[in-house]
Amino acid sequence: MYAEDFEYDGRYLSDYNFIICNFGDKGIENISGGSDISFNKVMREQGKIYGLSGTQYGECLECSFQICKNPCIYNDYGIDNEEYREIMRWLNRREFLPFKPFNGETGGNEEIWFNGSFNINKLIMNGKTYGLELTLVTDKPFGYGKEISKTFGFTAGNQIKVFTDTSDEIGITYPDMKIRCMSSGDLTIENTTYPCTTVIKNCSYGEIINITGGTKIITTSLADHDIADDFNYEFFKVENKFGQRDNKIRVSMPCEIKMSYYPIIKDTP
Repeated sequence: MYAEDFEYDGRYLSDYNFIICNFGDKGIENISGGSDISFNKVMREQGKIYGLSGTQYGECLECSFQICKNPCIYNDYGIDNEEYREIMRWLNRREFLPFKPFNGETGGNEEIWFNGSFNINKLIMNGKTYGLELTLVTDKPFGYGKEISKTFGFTAGNQIKVFTDTSDEIGITYPDMKIRCMSSGDLTIENTTYPCTTVIKNCSYGEIINITGGTKIITTSLADHDIADDFNYEFFKVENKFGQRDNKIRVSMPCEIKMSYYPIIKDTP
């Protein structure tokens, strides 16, 4: 990772008058892009062939970097106990929170962000702390880009709209959905490209239905709509395959649907 500043839980490293630095030797860096895949293989023909039996991501993304006090602000670069404890309180958290690095004017991917927390070591010379080494531990083997939202207006049944999945990961995404019903009846939302049919019965004009794809939760704005009984529990999904990212969506009655998701990015900042 190369960055000059970062945001964590809504605060910036520069708010504390610290910068990202490097106390080590200069040279070429071998930087992992994350998303390391473990390939499970089965031996055949006495070791002449190894067939692929399955794959999984072996670990979540981690990286280490160093910080110090901004030399443009301080003459004394030493970090006292109060400053150290303030950084620890901010970064060394028992929960995963959004982390986003910034490269300034050096270029790079500034849209990528992660969920994580930090372990912290002191960098001490002659008995005095001059820097901190931060190890970012994340909850996933990859990062995410900024949220993508798209709203579709269906004025009649059987209209086709196209939703494009831009994730670097080939596979399935369950987007968040906000559905505004423009008619009453049974609503069917179908992905005709990759078979998926979501059914919600007994919808009413003006009703707003929210579906959270990540946690698989569905709610309605109408207290008298027993949506738990009227939902077929097939949460809507989009998919991309290598060479095909578009999903064709068809509904059974007029409605407005807003779809949102965070695309997976397999890159480092």
